[in-house]
Amino acid sequence: MDDRGRRGGAAQVAPSVTMAGMDLADEQVRLMWNRRKWSRYVLMYVSLIASATFYFVGKPPVWEAVLVMTVAIVTALLGMRTTFDLPIPRLQRLPLWPSYAALLVLCVALPAFAGPEWTFNSVWASAATGWLGGRWLVARLVAISAVFAIIAWLDSMEPVLIAWLALVGLMVGYFTRQARQQFDMFTELQVSRRERARLAVAEERDRIARDLHDLVGHSLSVIAVKTELARRLVTIDPDKAEQELADIDTVVRRALAEVRQAVTNYRQPTLAGELVSARKAAASAGIDCRVESPESWSLPPSVDGALAWTVREGVTNVLRHSQAANCTITLSLEDSTAAVEIVDDGVGPGENGRGNGLAGLAERAQALGGTMEEGPRPQNGFYIRVQVPT
Repeated sequence: MDDRGRRGGAAQVAPSVTMAGMDLADEQVRLMWNRRKWSRYVLMYVSLIASATFYFVGKPPVWEAVLVMTVAIVTALLGMRTTFDLPIPRLQRLPLWPSYAALLVLCVALPAFAGPEWTFNSVWASAATGWLGGRWLVARLVAISAVFAIIAWLDSMEPVLIAWLALVGLMVGYFTRQARQQFDMFTELQVSRRERARLAVAEERDRIARDLHDLVGHSLSVIAVKTELARRLVTIDPDKAEQELADIDTVVRRALAEVRQAVTNYRQPTLAGELVSARKAAASAGIDCRVESPESWSLPPSVDGALAWTVREGVTNVLRHSQAANCTITLSLEDSTAAVEIVDDGVGPGENGRGNGLAGLAERAQALGGTMEEGPRPQNGFYIRVQVPT
């Protein structure tokens, strides 16, 4: 075979997932949302303070002032319970929908009992309605604004103020509804990002497991073969035994480097290189390995890498399990597909059947939209075939 086959390019870098970075981003979103919530609460409390200021100008009786301010504070607390999901445990213990119903009653009772200045406190009811949403949202907001407009009209409030009151109620409800939609979107994005991070971590672990299995398994098989050969040659041909030991040292050093690189995904094997290595490894084990391939080829890095892993795993199985005398590796290139087939005349993979290596090859092929076939041959031996689209 001509070694001019194009080597696969740099490995595709797997996604780097930093959970600490995810947590930092989530914390920043949470802080931003809290600032927005409190800014809205400030505006709503301004309306409460303004209503209280106008109310005290009229110098109400003490008992009435105490009662009205108590109801106003309870209204504000119920409003905080039913808007923006404020994380205050004592408020969250209150049931949500009963709190909303009580809020509506108190918002209407205040201006009806204490005067039209408290109609501006209706922003709590509008905000809670927009936040909780539900059916007939627009109709409910219009109804709330209409009720307070009627109360203001019965109290002889200026028409301009009545119109402004109704408009403010609708605007508060509308913008609070938008805030709820943004909040739900933020929550879904956080959940989605964490799930993607979890899946990326799992995928990266699977990749490292496959790479380490293929790298270490192949290298150890070559080392075992060469060690056995060196042991037999040490007494009858010391020079040849020394050469085999030197080869073992080279394989060990290469395996260490490949393991380090595999952990960071900086390297993947190339098809041309694996075909050359396969012939040398098979020759060391006394197996006649024949390679049938085009003189040159050009494949995408991902396809080249998948076929290279196939050659490495297939030859490793031939060395370790097959007890074969002959092995053939065939590279087939068509218009839209590329395939590698490894055939031997041995006894097959043994009683354990498909192991982690073959399972890893199947996963690699499926990830590229390809297929893997493997099994015993009709006469004798075993075959592995991986085909992927180019």
